[in-house]
Amino acid sequence: MTPLVVRAEPQAASLSQALLAAGHQPVTSPLLSFVEGAELERLPALLGGLSPRDYVIAVSVQAVHFADNALKQQGHGWPKANYIAVGDATGKAFARVDVPGAAIPEDPRSEGIISLPGLQQLTGRRVVILRGNGGRHLIAPTLMQRGALVDYCEVYRRCYYQDSSGTLVKNWQSQEVDSIIITSGGLLHHIVKLAADSARDWLLSRILIVPSIRVVQEARELGFTRVINADGASNQALIAALDERKWNDRQD
Repeated sequence: MTPLVVRAEPQAASLSQALLAAGHQPVTSPLLSFVEGAELERLPALLGGLSPRDYVIAVSVQAVHFADNALKQQGHGWPKANYIAVGDATGKAFARVDVPGAAIPEDPRSEGIISLPGLQQLTGRRVVILRGNGGRHLIAPTLMQRGALVDYCEVYRRCYYQDSSGTLVKNWQSQEVDSIIITSGGLLHHIVKLAADSARDWLLSRILIVPSIRVVQEARELGFTRVINADGASNQALIAALDERKWNDRQD
């Protein structure tokens, strides 16, 4: 198959190499990059006030990466607290910066985080949520209802590639892209935005590989009809979903 890879580097290159090894012909076109967030200077003060009873929640690998860099640059370390990672990759990112044992919910969505047993009774406890710009706003209101004192800290920003000329989509069409691998709702909405009206039907007819049921629902609302849930954003999960589709196509 000829899947389109749009996730940020270096993950895009890693996924593309794995796709090649699996017998696919990927088209690599990263649409997203990350830069430092607007609130990094606040981070040492926010984390410095935490006790071992409090919580730090990281919503992505980028959140851990940018937060750790900022702490090191300002001469600080990670405090003793309870850590929560959204997904296995984020948990591994915590371990790489010497924060082992982060709790990882089975459901890598906001709903999975707020269902963790330790977050049910939070009266008087503090929670710092490390995130990028935008995103969902379910975690903080729910935890505040349970008595927590919650602070968001924007430690990184998402920057989406813009293409007013429509050249990107034309290139994808000329390279006969037959499937698209999407790893977030933000990327899904951005790629639809990039497609001009003349290319919208082409885009919506591609096979779409997504990481979760939430993104499946968003894709269907946007008009995609051939959507496969990979149940994860790892290379292994994404390629397994694409290979399953390739095998099924051969059987039709």
